[in-house]
Amino acid sequence: MQEVLVLGAGYASLAFVKSLPKEVLQSHSFTLVSQSYQHSVQVLLHDVVAGLPGCHAMSLTEILPPEVRFVQDEVLEIKEGMVVGQKQEHPYTKLVVGLGFAPESFGVVGVKDHTHALSHYKQCQELHQKLQSAVQQSHKPLEIVVCGAGFSGVELVGALADAFSGSVNLTCIEAMPKILPMFVPKLAIKAQGYLERLGVRLKVGAKILECLENGVIVETQGQKEQIEADFIFWTCGVKGSPVIENSPFFKSARSRVEVNSFLEPIGLEKWGVFVLGDCALFKDLQNRPIAPTAQLATQMGAYLGAQFKNVLSGKPPTNPFVYKPKGTICSLGTRYAIGQVGVFCLTGRLALWLKSAIECRHRRALKL
Repeated sequence: MQEVLVLGAGYASLAFVKSLPKEVLQSHSFTLVSQSYQHSVQVLLHDVVAGLPGCHAMSLTEILPPEVRFVQDEVLEIKEGMVVGQKQEHPYTKLVVGLGFAPESFGVVGVKDHTHALSHYKQCQELHQKLQSAVQQSHKPLEIVVCGAGFSGVELVGALADAFSGSVNLTCIEAMPKILPMFVPKLAIKAQGYLERLGVRLKVGAKILECLENGVIVETQGQKEQIEADFIFWTCGVKGSPVIENSPFFKSARSRVEVNSFLEPIGLEKWGVFVLGDCALFKDLQNRPIAPTAQLATQMGAYLGAQFKNVLSGKPPTNPFVYKPKGTICSLGTRYAIGQVGVFCLTGRLALWLKSAIECRHRRALKL
């Protein structure tokens, strides 16, 4: 019987264990190690910060197959044949790494000390309480700055605009000349117009130089400016879990391990180690890195789970992993969204309904 160790309880790890055939689960030992006993719905953490209703976390007891043992522990380092946890060491013969992400500061001074990132469910709950308390105690609207107008930043600023309308002034800073560069221009323009109608100040083409306790210093067209802030949120990008860079066992960059088409780390092929989700650097057929998303992580986990019977028996996987994007939808609060599904562009409540349907399907799949 082989000892299979799964690290993390995010999209990739859970898609992996949910895709394992029953006979595989029953014939080998599977253990999932996670710092939290819950699965956070990472794509909805902006709603948690804003205090919007919804199902934002699920207990692992509702999700994990009965054959998978759960151990609550913080992973500190990964070694050959052993994972070092805060509470104990965890031996393995096969390892699946799905430890998720950490904020990427890009070397900007003050990010760690003066900004808030959206990392996990409990932390975002605490952020909401802190924000709510500050709003109640303030005699004027709070100045809130969101750094980054990509996917996460725009969803956060839209949720905050709805939840704290009239109580906060919102500024969203972006170094690029436009927001949401992953969408076609006409959708990004519609999103920008909607946010501006909500009263959000969008400052594009502004390079962030430093984050202070009470503001953000930016440079626009060679001119420096300080934007005042009571709260600063950092959504400028993420890297893989710090566990990766703390583990000399792996070769990594920005805490991401480059993997081959079977999701094995380059240089550690045939070691029985697989890296998924935000910790993995996976390239497409043109050798271009694919941006880490929940969609990519889920497909990686489902692929590996379906192939794992061969892995355990020492046979090569029957086919390589190929990522098939199914579209992207970005919410801007509770009443509007934009989306691209194939060649179709969606806006408004239709896009919002489709996003909600996708989230419901994800929850149902986890409970099956």
